[in-house]
Amino acid sequence: MSFTETLQSLTGKLLADCTDQELYLALLELVRQKSADRVQPVTGRKLYYISAEFLIGKLLSNNLINLGLYEEARDALAAAGKRLSDIEEVEPEPSLGNGGLGRLAACFLDSLATLNLPGDGVGLRYHFGLFHQSFEDGVQNEKPDPWLTAHSWAEKTDVTYPVELAGKEYTARLYKLAVTGYEGRTNTLNLFDLDTIDESIVHDGIAFDKTAIDKNLTLFLYPDDSDEAGRRLRVYQQYLMVSAGAQLILAECAARGCNYHDLADYAAIQINDTHPSMVIPELIRLLG
Repeated sequence: MSFTETLQSLTGKLLADCTDQELYLALLELVRQKSADRVQPVTGRKLYYISAEFLIGKLLSNNLINLGLYEEARDALAAAGKRLSDIEEVEPEPSLGNGGLGRLAACFLDSLATLNLPGDGVGLRYHFGLFHQSFEDGVQNEKPDPWLTAHSWAEKTDVTYPVELAGKEYTARLYKLAVTGYEGRTNTLNLFDLDTIDESIVHDGIAFDKTAIDKNLTLFLYPDDSDEAGRRLRVYQQYLMVSAGAQLILAECAARGCNYHDLADYAAIQINDTHPSMVIPELIRLLG
């Protein structure tokens, strides 16, 4: 389907009569359709890039360019007196990364897809990222940086994995975000979250109860670890990521015929810095 056909099917309206939000959602749906067409079967080894953060930035324009849809969208909007740059402003930036480590991870995923190499990311679906920074009278103010909406690039799946933390079992849910390569394949950024997360527990900037694991585990990237509760929370975050990620890797390899004795022929795992390093003993535990 073309952009205008997708828009018509979603809204039943002419392009000129649509709001910027409606146009953004139509472009998001168009990208999803076209990126799904570029998913390729995996033969041989597949890379799993595990990282605490992925600084992927806004995705709309990059995806349109990679899929060869940018000119079509720009020209259709211009014919109706609209500007693509205005639609880009509607898109919230995914709060999944902060600095060089996250940007490195995002660039690796982009390069893998562009080079037609099978490689997926594994991380966490943070609700508020690090924090939103502002200054007032020379003093830094910190508040949540929300980005998740009902219409997000990260699509919810029915796939879940059990993860035990401090003697209690939690359910990690998988979300999938398409990673499009320039004239290449579509890979996936796999993000894990808990259905029990409660954003309402955040107060007074970015303060929250660090002991309520079922409600806080994926609220923030790098939560404050100046006390014991914060340090435990960071470890729990990392374990959720690697345990659910390891279970995903084993499940995908098994679906391709792996008997685990030949796991190295099916999967290669890249550990981005120290945060995902527990995946090594976790894989040993799962395979034991």
